[in-house]
Parts: sequence; structure tokens; C-alpha cells
Amino acid sequence: MTSPPNGETPRGLQARLLGDLSVTDARPDGGRVRIVRSTETAGAVLDGLTLEPVAASFEDAFMILQQGADATRDAPPVSAMRLERAIGGSKDDVVVVVSGLIKRFGAFVAVDNIDFEVRRGEIFGLLGPNGAGKTTTFRMLCGLLTATAGTLNVAGADLRRSRAQARRKLGYVAQKFSLYGQLTVAENLDFFAAAYGLARTAKRRRIDWAMDEFALRPFADMLGGQLPGGFKQRLAMAAALLHEPDILFLDEATSGADPIARREFWRRITALADQGVTVIVTTHFMAEAEYCDRIAILDSGRILAQGPPSDIRALGVTPAKVDPTMDDAFIAVVEQARAAAPTREAA
Repeated sequence: MTSPPNGETPRGLQARLLGDLSVTDARPDGGRVRIVRSTETAGAVLDGLTLEPVAASFEDAFMILQQGADATRDAPPVSAMRLERAIGGSKDDVVVVVSGLIKRFGAFVAVDNIDFEVRRGEIFGLLGPNGAGKTTTFRMLCGLLTATAGTLNVAGADLRRSRAQARRKLGYVAQKFSLYGQLTVAENLDFFAAAYGLARTAKRRRIDWAMDEFALRPFADMLGGQLPGGFKQRLAMAAALLHEPDILFLDEATSGADPIARREFWRRITALADQGVTVIVTTHFMAEAEYCDRIAILDSGRILAQGPPSDIRALGVTPAKVDPTMDDAFIAVVEQARAAAPTREAA
């Protein structure tokens, strides 16, 4: 286990470590980075880091056993992923504004007056139990649902009035494979490139980029529905990035993916965020909240807590747990809110 150097995020350090041949695995863990080394010889990337031995976990063992055996190891280096165009603006620019957002389905209030902002290049996570309202919020942010009330501004457009304007700047990866299973990989990319307004040279260039970046060329003529799970995820992300969106929405995008595929996925997301792409993600893997710059925990349509992962983890501190995990904090926040709910409603 090691702490990132000053000025570097845990996910940034993880991305660097995974590019070193002496490192079998690395993942953010409680504000630090957990490292599994394949050899005792430290690579140059480990120079200057203070390493603290910790007990091995089941996932550590899985990564060691799978090293070199998984097909995703043949993919091009994720750290080399670069956008063809520069995302303009500053890291301080607010690109998503949610204020007083409400969504009702008849008498049922799915989202109850929530507020948050997301800045350019941030990774912002929406966490919550089933039925918390995070998926409804997510769909409103993508322009797939109309808000009942409130302000919803994404990429400079009011989604309650100008959805088409915003959608040109958005990419979306769904939880379940949402592309066309009866079209080949090449046909899927061709269709979505055209849907995003790409044509002729630009269209061919971006499809070639997607084929190479996501190692999809050997599967170009395979039906999308017949791809292995990890390659379905690659195809979905490739399609979402064809038009180089300013904002990328990821709805439980690593659901069903094995640990190796999740590492590959997050290395790509880290590379995109470093280049100014704003990422909004929902996930049920609490450990994945550690990749986020800030997170919001929802339950019963309300935001219970939001802030950097370190602030959220601190909410789970008890005399018995002085160093809580994100799971501990999540459970504590939700349980405390539910226990207080009758009192709040009575008041």
C-alpha cells in the first residue's frame, strides 16, 4: 500500500503503476493505492514511494492468477489514449448544474429537490441503494427523462428546453449492452458515427481510431450480440466516444465485468478526465467511488451526503471503526438518514 505523491490523485498513481511491468495490480483504496507486485524488483515507477505491507485479499490472488491469461492484456496501452481535439475551458468551469431538481411519477416522488454541480474534467459519482433515485437522476441528466421541476443545465444547455443542443456534447454507456446485437461491430460503429453527425473522412478516421484503441478490429465482422462480455463493454464505450464528447455518462458500466476489465475501463476514464472530459458515473461497487473526485449518496430521492471520497469516508468513523471503508461510510450514512426520517417528517 502507498500514498500518492503531493498533487497526484490515487487514480492517477494507479494508472502510472499499471503501466509498469513489475506491477501485477494497483487500485485506489481508502485514499491510497493498493499494489500487487509480480517481482521483488521494483520498477522505476515505484521510485520515491513508501510501500507498506498489507494482508493479501481474494482479489489480489485473482489478479495474480489471471496475469497474462486474459485477452484484455493484448489491448493497446490505455495510457496512450488521446483525444484528437482539445476540450476547451478551465478545470474551474462548472459544466453541470443541478438545482432544485424534482421528478414525480404521479404521486410518487422519485427525485426530491436535489442540488449539485460538476466541474470540467471531474469524475462525479452517484451512489445509492436500489430505488434511491440515482438512475432517474442520471436519465434526466442525459436528456432521456423530462424533469418535473428545477434547473438542469448540462454543457451550457438547459435540458428542459434544449435537449438536442446538449446531446451533441454527451456520450452515454448504459449498464446493459444497448447497441444493436444483430449488427456487426463495424456496422454498429458506422451507425453511431452517422448518428453523431460524423461523415466521410472524419467518420472513417474515428471508426479506425475506435477499432485500434479498443482492439476491436479482429471482431469487426462479428455480431455485437455475440461478443464476449468484456468486448461488449469496449464496443459500447467506443461508440460513446466516436464524437469526442465533452461529458461522458456511465450507468453501472462495469456491472458484470471482471476485475481485469474494470482496471482497463478505469484507466481509460482516468486518461479522459485528465484531458478535460467530464465524467458522471453510477456504480454499485463502493470501491469504485475511490476513483471519483466527488460523490453524492442518494436515498429516497434525496442527497444525504456529497463531497470528496475522504470526506464521505469520515462520515463512517466510529469508536469501533477509526479507518472506515467506503462501504462502512455508505451504510452509516444511509442508516442514519433512514433512522432520522420519521422525526424529520413529523417535524
